[in-house]
Amino acid sequence: MIRLPQNSSEASPEGSGEGSETRKSLRLRLILSAVAGVMIPLGFDPWGLAFLMPFAFMILALATDRCGFRRSLLLGWVFGLGVQGTSLPWIMLAAKNYLGIFVLDDPDSLIAWLAGTGLFLIWWPLSSLGWGLCLALVSLAPEAPGARQRIWKCLGILVFVALYEQYWPRLFPWSVGSALATVEPSAGWILLRQWGVEVTSLVIASSGFLAAHIFPLVFDFFDRRQKVVTLSRVWLLIPGLAVASLTLLPLPNRGSSSQFHEAGQEVVVSLVQPAIPLEDRHGAKWRELNETLLEWLSVVEDDPEKMLRSEGGNLRRLTVFPEGMIPGVHDADSLRRWAQMAGVDQPLLSGVMVETEEGFANAVALIEPVRSGVGVRDYSVQLGFKKDLVPFGERIPGESIFEAIGWKPPITGLVAGDRPIVFDLGSADHGFGVSICYEGLLPGTSRGLQESGAQWHVNVTEDLWYGDFLEPAQHLQLQRSRSIESSLPLLRCTNAGLTVAFDPQAFGQQTLLAYRSFPGDPEWHTIDAAGEIALDREIGATGTLQVHLRSHPQIRKGPLLEWPQGWAPILGGVWILAGLLRIALQR
Repeated sequence: MIRLPQNSSEASPEGSGEGSETRKSLRLRLILSAVAGVMIPLGFDPWGLAFLMPFAFMILALATDRCGFRRSLLLGWVFGLGVQGTSLPWIMLAAKNYLGIFVLDDPDSLIAWLAGTGLFLIWWPLSSLGWGLCLALVSLAPEAPGARQRIWKCLGILVFVALYEQYWPRLFPWSVGSALATVEPSAGWILLRQWGVEVTSLVIASSGFLAAHIFPLVFDFFDRRQKVVTLSRVWLLIPGLAVASLTLLPLPNRGSSSQFHEAGQEVVVSLVQPAIPLEDRHGAKWRELNETLLEWLSVVEDDPEKMLRSEGGNLRRLTVFPEGMIPGVHDADSLRRWAQMAGVDQPLLSGVMVETEEGFANAVALIEPVRSGVGVRDYSVQLGFKKDLVPFGERIPGESIFEAIGWKPPITGLVAGDRPIVFDLGSADHGFGVSICYEGLLPGTSRGLQESGAQWHVNVTEDLWYGDFLEPAQHLQLQRSRSIESSLPLLRCTNAGLTVAFDPQAFGQQTLLAYRSFPGDPEWHTIDAAGEIALDREIGATGTLQVHLRSHPQIRKGPLLEWPQGWAPILGGVWILAGLLRIALQR
């Protein structure tokens, strides 16, 4: 049996004076680990304190300095509790809403609240364990004198943060590096654009660990008797300070500010945010929902139509409804009948529940009028299915195991799509990609859309599941980071979340040219800088954000510099084997 090494302080007799000092040291380490964990979510919206993140990893490195496997596991787990406990409270709201609406038919019932709270209390410590394993494996670094062991730990944190972000099961897979995705162009965009979101995470973590290497050489948090040694390694703080400043430094915006009426710029997209309560959308009030949608459709098609006709009527148009918005369960034929009843007069993209031979699917439908000399005579319908389903919401991990023991979870598994969703508006020159809900934050989504010919990216989602404070802002920021990484413009349409148009083109040709919102702001405003335009920053606002896009944007696929694929599992395996071998030889 291989016995993992313990730090000398971990083995001190509990009753001795040295043991008392050890307990104080452990308490300090635990406090530092928890504080460092809380600092990570503070780097994301709605707080936006991304400059804290390198210092969070610096504090974590100090807290775990000279700790063995077991203590590093504990401290890393406490760090994870801080991270997940500050960023995941929305899970209880999502679970409460889901069970209350679909199972109990009472979203505010006490049972729904208890179930949501219970799920969070189970998920929180389990999801936090990933950080514990990460730091425990980093502690297997080779024994070396002085700063050399800490340099080994820098390499270890690179490897195991990469493995954590790629493989640790999480409800919403998010990356630390996404915190650099600011609303307006900043120097952090350069790092995201060059290397991508995941590598940005490694830069943040490693710069923090590097900065921590100076402190044990100057003073020791855990041995008050040690005196100041040297200040010669202050330069190790420079990378951490540089990373911390990235979101604070504005990025000069050299995007073109082409005039609105320039030839060839002929796509206008209307993002509708109706703010319909969840219980109305998923309950028995489908007739009222349908009437509400028809009212919004009428507003979009009537008022903008007057403007478009006054300009010659040569603009291509698209109206977007949020995720799952068309009431009922449909197929292509029933959607044609719905469009006929609604009198759809211009292309409409909407989320919809679709029934297939295999089951139900969370899907989007592009409904386009087919015109003749006397007007609209029919409708064409293109369907796309959500490819990446939400665990425990749209799919059950290990569902076959539950079926084998005779228990059926109260969740219906949906049918997943097998390819990226890409539609076109009449020709391949106007291709655009679509993602549904959290697909937009996954690393492969934007790349898959680009490879399939998309020129811009529409995300339809429903943020009411998560409450009105924390998750909507973080959800948007995670999707924004993928837009910066890939250079693919993002149009995000929510029912009652944050509906935005985001242009990542801080250099070169811009894609978003003008915008307006109605009711309330019917005048067009030219967009002369990259960044984000929001319908409203308040959750629950109603309205339509209308955006004028360039029809042939110059999209450069990203990230610009690809990181070698598969390097983290290989290095991680070598690291663990070498550590275990070293321990065996020491016995």
